[in-house]
Amino acid sequence: MRQPVSTKVARMLRELAAEAPVSVRVSGECMAPLLESGAMIQVIRQRVYWPGDPVVIHALDGRLLVHRLLGGYSKGRGWRWLTQADNARRPDAAVPGERLIGRVCGGDCSERLIRVPLADRWRAARQLIRFGLRRAGFPL
Repeated sequence: MRQPVSTKVARMLRELAAEAPVSVRVSGECMAPLLESGAMIQVIRQRVYWPGDPVVIHALDGRLLVHRLLGGYSKGRGWRWLTQADNARRPDAAVPGERLIGRVCGGDCSERLIRVPLADRWRAARQLIRFGLRRAGFPL
């Protein structure tokens, strides 16, 4: 998913994922070894997302990214979602709620990506807390 997609295409994917799982081919190694480049995954939109969920987002640069959800926070009139690749040191830029396409629910990926272990959920929540503390001015 290295090529940018238009906002219109991302919106259609999000709407389709609300009805049934949508297939998306992955490009890149940011979630390896749980998700390899070239894998075909299934994505579905959910009402509730939890820290640690593997999600597809429409990044601000137009690319579709499969990253781990750290959490969300309220900003202005909507929610912002914070994600991070498993192989990244820092979180991505937060995106508005309408840029979250859905959660990875199946496909050519590790079962550990689908059934997220509690340890991975705690790690994601801890990253969200660290992000919040840094934004509040606490040195970490």
